[in-house]
Amino acid sequence: MGLRDRATIAVYVVYALQATAMAISWQFVTFFVKHELGAPDFITLTVVFSAPAFINIVAVNIWGSFSDRAKARKPFMMVGFFGYAMTFLLYSFVQTSLQFLVVAVLGALLSSASLPVGQAYLTTKTEKKGERLGFFIAIQSAGWFAGALSSRILYDIIAMFTLYRIAAIVCITATALAAAFVRELPIEDDATPDSIGFRTVLRRPGMSRLTLLVALSQIGMNAIAFMFAIIIVDELGGLPVYVGLSNSTATLIAVVITGYIGRIVDRRGPVRILIIAMSSYVVFAFAFAIVTDPITATVMWAFPIYPLSSTAAYALGSIVSGETERGRAMSLISAAHNSGSAFGPIVGGLFAQFVFGRVQPVSWVNMAFNLVALLLAVSLLGVIGSMAKDTRTKEEVAQLVDS
Repeated sequence: MGLRDRATIAVYVVYALQATAMAISWQFVTFFVKHELGAPDFITLTVVFSAPAFINIVAVNIWGSFSDRAKARKPFMMVGFFGYAMTFLLYSFVQTSLQFLVVAVLGALLSSASLPVGQAYLTTKTEKKGERLGFFIAIQSAGWFAGALSSRILYDIIAMFTLYRIAAIVCITATALAAAFVRELPIEDDATPDSIGFRTVLRRPGMSRLTLLVALSQIGMNAIAFMFAIIIVDELGGLPVYVGLSNSTATLIAVVITGYIGRIVDRRGPVRILIIAMSSYVVFAFAFAIVTDPITATVMWAFPIYPLSSTAAYALGSIVSGETERGRAMSLISAAHNSGSAFGPIVGGLFAQFVFGRVQPVSWVNMAFNLVALLLAVSLLGVIGSMAKDTRTKEEVAQLVDS
């Protein structure tokens, strides 16, 4: 096994731990804030859930830009993992929803450094970008499976405050392992000047449409996802265990299929996979809006569409961008994902509070957002051909077209 392989495995391991901690801490976050911290209404839940994502939208781009300029990834991974550890530790001492919100916002400033630099690291000096990103999502899904399953088992036994402390320990471990075993990967200069800005990256073929469709799709999904536990338990009359089973099953399936999805992305092209993913989201949103049985809803939620959309989106972004701007490109897509976490709960909360009086019908709004995202995905079908005009990416385009 070569040095590059060992370094890649180390990155996979630390991000698996980070995902485990995230699943432990976030699976019941709105349920916890509502029932244990006394949040009075849907609006409060919306603010608590979405405010950190607004910070992430800006912060991931700052960290991605710093990483590109420093031509380094490892230090920023460690900053992000440490930020998660401190956030989870402080969560274990909060007593009100306002205190929870303050910790979440401050923690997001540091924790947002981890994701874009990890994706930039894995897609550097490789032609198999989809495969690398596919396995990245697979290993994160394995972490989510472990975290979701363990938190479901332990939630009623040790309560959420102790689970937050466990999540903090897991992230401290990830920080230490990153410091010890992740080796910095030298980034060679390409034709991209160091002074390049985000606007220039957005002008790469299809990049602006890609970020917009990711944002719209995630806004739709997060409009209902942030209160999934409330839908299953409070509205459909299911058991809390259904929430854990659904999340853990979805991530387990993702572990099995996502590496293969990455290879398909490399062979067939990310745009076609994006179209399939957006179409799947539309069908899911329609079905979830009309389902009345909590078990059926749980099974539907476990169907893993996210690995398709995420792998394809990040793969297309990595193909479009050069290595010295890869952190910024990954940050833009990550910011688009975070915009879903930021605006989705606001959309969902407003419709639940003032239009429907319930959360489940917000799935119709989800369907509308993903229909627009599907149209944008279809519009990207010609982007690979237009990239051939860009000499900086011509070799990558030729490889994708040949495959």
